[in-house]
Amino acid sequence: MVFKALQLPWHVAAPGEDELTIRRLEQSDADTFIKHLHELNFDDFRDRFNGVVSDHWLDAYVRRSLEEATALGVYEGSHLIAVAELHCEGGTPDGLGESAFSVVSDWRRKGIGTLLITALLEAAKENGVHTVIVETGPHNMPMRQLARKFGANMHYEDCMSVGQIDVLEGLRTAENSIARFVPVRFKPAEDHHLKMTA
Repeated sequence: MVFKALQLPWHVAAPGEDELTIRRLEQSDADTFIKHLHELNFDDFRDRFNGVVSDHWLDAYVRRSLEEATALGVYEGSHLIAVAELHCEGGTPDGLGESAFSVVSDWRRKGIGTLLITALLEAAKENGVHTVIVETGPHNMPMRQLARKFGANMHYEDCMSVGQIDVLEGLRTAENSIARFVPVRFKPAEDHHLKMTA
């Protein structure tokens, strides 16, 4: 699958905060990505990976994600505070993408997840993905609520909470949801920041 160019970075004025930047992550961001995941508190880390994982496993996961998936990061200055991943590799049926999200614990419930899902849905649309799968632990109520906000019908499956977001419907929802993050400015980045072959 060839991922087309998503017009990033986005520069977003978050309510009561300094400007945030959303951009595509590359292999050179691996150490920053790992550091970000270690900033999650224990419960948030457990929810993200549905358990506890070793540093070796985490390192391999991050590098594989940056190579095979579309990973978008939200930065406050040079601090990576949130990441969304869109996985379409390894037997995922055409038109479907699996998502993963992490937000530094101090930044949760400030609308960052809404921005991340919006960016992820834009990336999905540009790459022919019509449905984004959301899967999270049964105790991750904020993620379940966020997915429902974008139209996912969450249900329990194999001890996980699973749902699907229709990309076009989710983007229609996003238009209203991100209205408080103004202005949103789009600034083209270099092609190698935006494209990837998986």
